[in-house]
Amino acid sequence: MRNVYVIVFFALFLSLCNPAKAQTCDQSLWGHVYNSYRLAVHDSCISVTGKVYSLIYEADGDIHIRVTVDTEYNYMLNATNYSGQYGKLVCEPVCATTCTQADAISSCASFTNTVFIPAVGEYVKVTGNYVTDNDHGWNELHPVTSIQIVSSTGIQNTVTVVPAVTVFPNPSTDYVNFNLSEKPSSPVFITISDEVGRLAGQYQMLEMKELKIKSKYLPSGKYYYHVAQDSKTIGNGTFVVAH
Repeated sequence: MRNVYVIVFFALFLSLCNPAKAQTCDQSLWGHVYNSYRLAVHDSCISVTGKVYSLIYEADGDIHIRVTVDTEYNYMLNATNYSGQYGKLVCEPVCATTCTQADAISSCASFTNTVFIPAVGEYVKVTGNYVTDNDHGWNELHPVTSIQIVSSTGIQNTVTVVPAVTVFPNPSTDYVNFNLSEKPSSPVFITISDEVGRLAGQYQMLEMKELKIKSKYLPSGKYYYHVAQDSKTIGNGTFVVAH
């Protein structure tokens, strides 16, 4: 019994010494990864921090989030990350947008993504499985379990700032923009659903005032948006996607 206590204590000690490992990942997400056999796993759960460089919407429903990782995570980048991803780590939430790729639809069937996607420029903590995509050659966090926006200053404003929300263009063809009148003092969450109530996207903002969503993979039609801050609605309405 004493040996068991020693092992448990040692495992706890390691997790405290390595904050990147002090979390858990949702391994059930593997059931919704398109062609998961192509991914070689290096670590079943790890967290990284860095700034969002770009969002790339894929036809299989995933979003490739390129992250400029903090220096201590540069070891996670390989040569193809530098040559093919501008020196960024790819972080990939699964089924985060509408899937239009025929052979990938089954991967997202009966699944609702719960990971809120950050805006470009946000400083984030991303948790997921650390893998190499053998089809492309670069390293990723895939699937992503969670993305948390972190204030780069480490200081939260104690005075709540409730910004106004503007959505344009309407109708939208390629992009729809969500603009805040001023920088929020706490995270703002944006949820988009279609006319029958199906979730079409979830996003978050804290240090940025603009979120640009690619509407290419949203089928033409009417969409409802809901914007919340501190569990309170600060904006809602509709926009139309017309291809």
